[in-house]
Amino acid sequence: MRLINATVRLGAAGLVLLAAAACGSSSDNSATASTPSQPPPTTTPAKTEPPAKTEPPATTEPSAGNGCSPNDTKIPANAKTATTADLDLDGAPDTLWLADVSGKRTLGVKTATGATFSTTFTSAAPQAATAIGQKLAPAGPAIVLLNTGRSVSLYDVVDCRLVPTTNAQGNPYTFDLGFTGYGTGVGCVRNDTGFTLVGRLSTPAKSGGGHQVTQTEIVLRDFGRQARNGTTTTLAAHAADDSDVEKQAHEVTCGPGTPVSEPQS
Repeated sequence: MRLINATVRLGAAGLVLLAAAACGSSSDNSATASTPSQPPPTTTPAKTEPPAKTEPPATTEPSAGNGCSPNDTKIPANAKTATTADLDLDGAPDTLWLADVSGKRTLGVKTATGATFSTTFTSAAPQAATAIGQKLAPAGPAIVLLNTGRSVSLYDVVDCRLVPTTNAQGNPYTFDLGFTGYGTGVGCVRNDTGFTLVGRLSTPAKSGGGHQVTQTEIVLRDFGRQARNGTTTTLAAHAADDSDVEKQAHEVTCGPGTPVSEPQS
């Protein structure tokens, strides 16, 4: 699997060498004056070598069908696993897992090709974490949402690694789940080409009762390494407590996949 959206441009400059020679004649009556002057030396233009061939720049955009190369890393014996979406773009579903590895909370992926990779995380929330993965439209990036109870961390699957997606300030991009007032849930909306990641916020309606529910599209850049808030739309102005739109505003989902739950010690 190759990296995405970082293009290296190489340029070459030619070196022009100029050679010149001068020849003079003597006007005095010395003995050397009677010596026939030598013809001016012949100058041969400097030979310039053609520019060295350069390999085409490595692309950073994964291509469908590549997948990750298999390795010898195993899923920990105590891990909880779940089948997830195609995270390495080889066309086959992969496996998402959570485990305790030597006292470190660990989120990992095992691809259908046999590659296993992981990252560790921490959280002050008391509940077990859950995770769900998805390939977004139309051919990536692939993401993993790690729900630790109070917030959801966004990871990008690129170059066969789990990479934390960053916000405009360069910090890990996280979704709030109602603790700071910026959001209450996360979802993936299906459209004509696949899934789009969104954040949802439910707040009490300013008047008339019920809840105002808004949805903000998350714009992913650099093949998922960066995330920015996009367009916000209002889904409901006075949603009832038991309405579907209000319930969805408090969920963490991303398509039809089943989340994996962290094992309890």
